Amino acid sequence: MKVRTWQNWFSFSFGIAIAGLEYLTAPHRVNAQNLSELLPKEAIAPTQIDSFKELNANPDGFVPSKLRESESPMGSNRAIIGEDQRLPLISREYPWSTVGKIVMISKAGKEYSCTGTLIGRSLVLTNAHCVYEKDRLFTKMFFLPNLINGRVRTKNDVAVVNNVLAGTNKPDIRSADDWAILQINKPLGDKYGFLRWRTVPIAVLQRYKNRLSVAGYSGDYPDPKVYGELGAGRGYTAGVHLKCSVLGEKEGMLVHDCDTNPGASGSALISKIDGVYQIVGLHAAGRRDRRGRGIENYAVRIGRIEAELNKTK
Repeated sequence: MKVRTWQNWFSFSFGIAIAGLEYLTAPHRVNAQNLSELLPKEAIAPTQIDSFKELNANPDGFVPSKLRESESPMGSNRAIIGEDQRLPLISREYPWSTVGKIVMISKAGKEYSCTGTLIGRSLVLTNAHCVYEKDRLFTKMFFLPNLINGRVRTKNDVAVVNNVLAGTNKPDIRSADDWAILQINKPLGDKYGFLRWRTVPIAVLQRYKNRLSVAGYSGDYPDPKVYGELGAGRGYTAGVHLKCSVLGEKEGMLVHDCDTNPGASGSALISKIDGVYQIVGLHAAGRRDRRGRGIENYAVRIGRIEAELNKTK
């Protein structure tokens, strides 16, 4: 598959009452000092590839039976967008173990972060706008699985991103092709598990009211004034919004009400279908009004990703 740039810029039209400032869950700037001991020094620049065959793996994956599933590790029914409903993701059980922090290092040595989810033994799903600095890949990228309070299970579990397959090579968060699959240098899926993905019709997703969850490493979360025991700081523990919903579709993307902020780009929309946790969308962007209040969030459709991958078979 040739990496393509889509020219059809979205024209989100919201009406005069809510016309305001557009925002995106962009890569979050991280504290280099806190992560310096975890990131391998021997990492090399990742390679952009054009074919899924070069990844030599199956994105559908499987659910490891050896991992004990947890229906809901914390919290109860939550409200819709408009009030922050995130809770600290402090569970190391499946499926939450599949979520990790992606750290990208620019040519100038600055560090940024997004969120990714294991979808294979050595594959991670995230956004295309997370892996490109302008029109080139970040110099170095790492995946820190199930990072909680700035800690992974073992330092050796931090993986290096070797290859990137993306739906677009332009960091356009308004593109329905804002997805990327990262190939890492360690089979972390064997230890942490990984998620299948599934194309679900929008009409069906809309009936899954309060049945989605999104976990991401937002740069504003957790608030130390509220969660002082998570002393590593903001962005070092994922925030999870349990029981959120898909509201509809706009310009080829899913509209959802799961709470996110910069740093949560690349978070998976997860739901339990037929007894199995699966990814039904990929969070990419959102919109706020002039007062900074969240209006809607947008996710890449899984069917869009599958369609592109099928072109390379």
